[in-house]
Amino acid sequence: MSLAPDRFELYDPERYPDYVLRMPREIAVLLRSLAARRTPIAVFGGGRYLFPSMVLQVTEEHFFLDPCGDERLNALALERGVVCQGKLEGITLQFAAERLQRVEHQGVLALAAPLPRTMLRLQRREFFRLKPPTPTWWCELPRSAIVPLSPQEAEHAKLKLRILDLSVGGVSLLFPPDVPTPAHGTQLASARLILPPMDSLETAMEVRNVLPLDIPGPAKAIPMRVGFRFVGIPMAVANRLYRYLFELQREQLAARKAGLGVE
Repeated sequence: MSLAPDRFELYDPERYPDYVLRMPREIAVLLRSLAARRTPIAVFGGGRYLFPSMVLQVTEEHFFLDPCGDERLNALALERGVVCQGKLEGITLQFAAERLQRVEHQGVLALAAPLPRTMLRLQRREFFRLKPPTPTWWCELPRSAIVPLSPQEAEHAKLKLRILDLSVGGVSLLFPPDVPTPAHGTQLASARLILPPMDSLETAMEVRNVLPLDIPGPAKAIPMRVGFRFVGIPMAVANRLYRYLFELQREQLAARKAGLGVE
């Protein structure tokens, strides 16, 4: 039995207005790039992961998806419409596939839909972001902010999660499939960032996005990437974090130039 969350937030253009694409030509170019690179696509319906797919072809008015081998899931997609998610050069793309129809495409079954009217291109450039070096960075959250607990349990209960990337403005955390994901807008009064070798930092945070971490396979539990922005972080703490990230980035660049292959 999968421990993936039953539902999670996906494709909400109103929530991310700065990242919405509306020009049909631009959307078609990105869809054609997904097709040309045979990029894996995750297909979601009703807030649930349904099946893996890929964009087969893009015409002037339609695009074609590889169907699922399970006809029950194809039927759900045809009935409800779906949301597709893939990555292109590290940038997450989300778009709706509505009014799906079964068609024959180059001699095989495919799912056809009109070109989406909008697409989310989820890339943030406000702050440079770094992935954690070794040893791994961690973030401690009060477990009571994620899972309901009694006052006695909540007093000392902490949830330790791996940091996926970090900037002066916020942090992305890995939520394993068995840990419930917080909703968009959830505010945490206190979070502790563990960033060796520097001292830990504490700040309030707010959930800004909740996305599947990877393209899951059939019946695979889905880890989630939850993005937080820092709220009211003291200037002194922000300056410490900036200096730490700046020095770390400089060390990584120097190591690459020296041919040490640091990522």
